[in-house]
Amino acid sequence: MVSPRTGAPAVRRALPGSVRLEICPDYRDDYLGQQVTKLHADRFTDAELICHVDSDVIFTRSTTPVDLLVAGRPWLVRLPVDKLGRHRPWVASTEDFLGFRVSHDFMQQPPFTYPRWIYPEIRRLSVARHGRSLDEYVTGQPPRGFSEFNVLGAYALAHHPDAFTWFECGDPAVPSLCAWYWSRARIDPATRRELEGHPRALPT
Repeated sequence: MVSPRTGAPAVRRALPGSVRLEICPDYRDDYLGQQVTKLHADRFTDAELICHVDSDVIFTRSTTPVDLLVAGRPWLVRLPVDKLGRHRPWVASTEDFLGFRVSHDFMQQPPFTYPRWIYPEIRRLSVARHGRSLDEYVTGQPPRGFSEFNVLGAYALAHHPDAFTWFECGDPAVPSLCAWYWSRARIDPATRRELEGHPRALPT
């Protein structure tokens, strides 16, 4: 578990003793800051694969590292950009960062799993293309002006397609591990009933 320094004491109190807490810097805009932290994930663990879940994601069944692989490779779900609605503000910012046209949305189904070696490549790209560290580049963007998982996914597809197993959105073969909610939405009665149906989804 990784937490900004300011909130770390409260997070530490809530964590079971078996979970290690790592501290990351505080950022003025924490929405952008947490994306910077994710793109430094390899510095917080020695794991060869790094599995990302946000606070609004709940595992709906027991999950092991084997579930994060298909055909021996981490799997990702993608959806062609032309199948998205008109609201796709992340596309331009992702293309600006990477320097090429983005063909797919890669934030279709969590968890999002990447090999540790891809994170330094993304950071080196920031310096090579923009002359700034990744931290400086991302925190210099306007609010919500970056999409870390689309940067990772588009870079992976362009430069390392054979290192991943790719699924098209809607493919019934996609492993179903998580339920994904929206952390900014209130928990209405229907959502609460659904959450309570997941093991340990809500505190009792």
